[in-house]
Amino acid sequence: MAKDTANKITANKQTPPTTTDGYVPIVIRRRISDAPVPIEAVLPRFYLLSNNGNIVRKGDADPQMVSPYPLFITELSCNKSTNIHYATLAWKADNRWHNLQVERCDIATKANIVKLANYNFPVTSLNANSLIAYLHEYEQINTKIIPRTLVESRLGWTEDMSGFLWGHSYLTDAPKEQTSSHASVVRFKGADQGDEQFANGFHQKGNFSSWTFGTNEALEYPDVAFAFYTSLAAPVLPILGVDNFTLELCAPSSSGKTTALMLAASAWGNPSLQAGSFINTWNGTDNRIGRVAALLNGLPLFLDETKLARLQNKKNRFGSDLVTDTIYMIASGLDKGRATLHGSDRVQPFRTILFSTGESPSLDLSTDGGSRGRIIDLWGNPFLKTDSESKAVVSRIKLTIKDHYGHAGPCLMQFILENRSQWSLWKRAYEEVNRLFTQSDEMTPIEMRLGEYFAAVATAIPIIHAAIPGLQRTTPVRQLLETVWNRARSEAASSDIASQALQCIDDWINDNGNRIYSPASVSRGINWSGGDFDAYCDLKDDDDWTFIGFTKSKINALLKSNGFTPNEIIRLWNEKGWLVTNGSSKGYQRQVAITGTSNGSWTKKINLYCLSKECLVSTSKSQS
Repeated sequence: MAKDTANKITANKQTPPTTTDGYVPIVIRRRISDAPVPIEAVLPRFYLLSNNGNIVRKGDADPQMVSPYPLFITELSCNKSTNIHYATLAWKADNRWHNLQVERCDIATKANIVKLANYNFPVTSLNANSLIAYLHEYEQINTKIIPRTLVESRLGWTEDMSGFLWGHSYLTDAPKEQTSSHASVVRFKGADQGDEQFANGFHQKGNFSSWTFGTNEALEYPDVAFAFYTSLAAPVLPILGVDNFTLELCAPSSSGKTTALMLAASAWGNPSLQAGSFINTWNGTDNRIGRVAALLNGLPLFLDETKLARLQNKKNRFGSDLVTDTIYMIASGLDKGRATLHGSDRVQPFRTILFSTGESPSLDLSTDGGSRGRIIDLWGNPFLKTDSESKAVVSRIKLTIKDHYGHAGPCLMQFILENRSQWSLWKRAYEEVNRLFTQSDEMTPIEMRLGEYFAAVATAIPIIHAAIPGLQRTTPVRQLLETVWNRARSEAASSDIASQALQCIDDWINDNGNRIYSPASVSRGINWSGGDFDAYCDLKDDDDWTFIGFTKSKINALLKSNGFTPNEIIRLWNEKGWLVTNGSSKGYQRQVAITGTSNGSWTKKINLYCLSKECLVSTSKSQS
């Protein structure tokens, strides 16, 4: 060992090769020992390092100042997705090294390089051209030894899933050696400072054991534990082949829902709601939320407090469209497309789980039915009750995650990467768990989709505990999941928009009996008129009737005025068997013969949307 070390030291002190004309390159590390360059790096020919660190170029006349500080290219990078190339520059000023990663075009022209002065880069219009020439020559002479890296514009899994970007740290199970033609390191490069700030939130503080001790206490609460496990399940989604989804914790103010969200976030980094964290609130635009989501490929997204959602478009009385649109966007895994000066911006799919909190379930904020199968909504105090004991638990959790965070996520990811051979087994385990969750014939399509999400979390839990042995729980996994699963199914069922729409129709019926035509109207000599009546009931005696039918114009007006989409609601009513039909108008309407005079001398046939007596009576009883 000592002999090998001595040989390395001797090799490092060897004189660099002399050219045929006697020129000896200047080895940078011999002049500046802490320079962030390879030990073999040299200055280009005709360039010198003065005693005070200036870089000058010697010529026939006086030496020309190139840079007042030592300045080198320390890394060359390429974004595989966009094929944009970057160079990392390092210069020493104020007794410390500064680093700046720029696109190659920024050091290729005078107009571009002078803009780097905003970052305190040592450039002015006087030395811009000299710097461009120096950097070009420096790269040429050191091209075989300048480290190469790949750049990703997303956090989480790399495109080929060979590694994982946890903030600015690259996690992989591959050896770290590289050659000049192959980059083994991947770095995150945000599109702007906001992206970089977001990535900075993924870091560690404090110690793992203190965080684990505080987390174990919180795992006694089913909703808190489920949120925590779901946060760590995010990177497993692409392995299991599970779609993105949303988990929402809903409870009155001061119930601890935000603390539960922060605990889930603390597994990955800074859980603060202040600057320097990756947690956001709903107080933003769809553009901002979409941009942040697009950064993620296996990391969770956190948005606190739906009441802060900006009401972009008040379509209905139920609340904000921003929340519903975001739920759809998360499920689709694509941000909206945007135009550029020369065409359209590149849209890249993302993988994430959205965590949201609010005082009211998002399922109640919209009359849109499609969102129900894309969100797990848990209503109730996540710490079970609001008393001195639960408040003390919440306070202890807050204190713990304030000083200790960012340990569990990277620990789990290293375990996942090092057990790549087990991925296929994990996927088969998920498929089996999914069958257990969704095997009932009585389950609705919405419940089956929610079952897929629960199965993913259930599959992730043993992986999480294997990666982090310090985590402990007293509640069996099956009991934990059953508790949360039953409530999530109940919340999805209670937000049935078909029932909500039917209730609006029932309200109208109760308030507008004089607008409903019936055989009794005929006996009183009242003729049917579209201007006087909007509906028809086949009432014969006091309670002898089978349906109430509505004209197309009236049913559309009622549904639209309450924020519903008529075609969607009518289709759902038909699927539930609430419409009395006879095959007219695509099977959704019934052709009704209405007698126009008391003696029945003529009849009028009208296509109506006819709601059955059973569904209307059931709705009235449920509201009484």
